[in-house]
Amino acid sequence: MKRLFFYFVGLNLIAVAVVLNIRYDFGVAAFSSVMYAISEIYHISLGTASIICYLLFVLAQCILSKKITVTYLLEIPLSFAFGLLTDLYDMIVPAIECPIFLRALLFTLTMFVTAMGVYLCVKTDVVLTPTDGIVKTISEVFSVAFSAVKNTFDILLVISSVVLCLANHTQLYGIGVGTVLSALLLGRIIKIYERFLPLNMIEKNA
Repeated sequence: MKRLFFYFVGLNLIAVAVVLNIRYDFGVAAFSSVMYAISEIYHISLGTASIICYLLFVLAQCILSKKITVTYLLEIPLSFAFGLLTDLYDMIVPAIECPIFLRALLFTLTMFVTAMGVYLCVKTDVVLTPTDGIVKTISEVFSVAFSAVKNTFDILLVISSVVLCLANHTQLYGIGVGTVLSALLLGRIIKIYERFLPLNMIEKNA
């Protein structure tokens, strides 16, 4: 029950952080940049775009690991659940209008919220969001630290967002200073949690 509680908290932290970053208009977080670009370019909800991206990440995990596991299959219903959760927060979180320095501060704080959500979902080892699942799969297949893979993967997502926008001859949706900062720093913040947060609270044997 403790694991499920922390997992539920982590999942909600990620979902609300995705929406908050959009509201700050400071550039969306790197890990949500592709789904936000798809949402804006093709005029679909953010949750629907999330589901599309997540299903592609599940497929990528199967290809990289060369197997289909129950864990990967469970990420499919989670993809739909997370998409609905994202749309829910998108409906209830109001617009945020404040000076740019305050938005920058709030964006920075939200990065810590996002990192905590990711950390909780990974460490409880229930079912990862496909975004974290693909990072964990790459980490395991190539024996690289999760935080390092997270940094690299986020940067690749930002590049993919830029390419997608340019290919569709649109503005660079959601790409800003905050996007670059999250790509560079989110993995490092997770590493701080890995180092200092007491794991006995959330690990499987807790």
